[in-house]
Amino acid sequence: MSAPTPSALTEAQIYDIRRRGWRGGIITPHRAFARLLFTAREFWITLGSVLSISAAWLLSLRYVGELWFHVFRFWHRMLGLEGSVARAPQHWGPIQFSVPTVLISAGPPDAVTWWTTAAVTLLILWTTFGIPEEQLPFVYLLRFLVIIQGTALAYFAVAAAKFPHDLPSYIVGMLHFGTIFITLLPLILGFSYFLFDFRLPQKIGLTVGIMAYLVIFLPFQYMLHVWIIHNSILFMPMLYFVFGPFLDVLIFVSLYSWGMSWQSLDET
Repeated sequence: MSAPTPSALTEAQIYDIRRRGWRGGIITPHRAFARLLFTAREFWITLGSVLSISAAWLLSLRYVGELWFHVFRFWHRMLGLEGSVARAPQHWGPIQFSVPTVLISAGPPDAVTWWTTAAVTLLILWTTFGIPEEQLPFVYLLRFLVIIQGTALAYFAVAAAKFPHDLPSYIVGMLHFGTIFITLLPLILGFSYFLFDFRLPQKIGLTVGIMAYLVIFLPFQYMLHVWIIHNSILFMPMLYFVFGPFLDVLIFVSLYSWGMSWQSLDET
């Protein structure tokens, strides 16, 4: 039996052929070009989901703060740090909770640490000139780190006594930012991920999953900051600009990208 001629094909068959790859699978349009059909029903479902997740999160803030406090206290004891772990009260209108902090001082930028860090920083800068051009993005990343640490080295060499930040307030500020960031995640995903044609369990699962991941990650992240800064405040700028809020946002972007790779309704 011969194949049908183009004139014998229906419009639906032609459209189906255009969507198929050489192996016969369906090639869906990139989501950047896909038309989003967001109905009123989907709007109310999204609104209800975002409000429900946000309300549950706000009601659980006091328990999250206690979880972080116990993580801080455990590692404070395991690392043999001086001082103590305290609760820093937070007030968001009628919502009251606390985030942990450590009542210890940051380590001074002593001469040995300064010169060792300066030598390592210069070595990394020198190494970037020998990296092939194919690795240019990696070169830019290393030089970005060199600029940050080099700036910190220059500052602490001439004006260390004027550095305005202390370790307890730094930790409170970082955890406060993390709390705000997690609070905004349902709204951010409601205006982005929820608009695409994924199943509702996928949308809710990604949102709750990212929030849970950050809830677990943040206390370990900033307890590591405590240990490093307690040894030397020289590394606070690097931790803040690269391994602080920026890292938290990068985790969100990575998990969001993973969620965007899931099979949507249009691909089933």
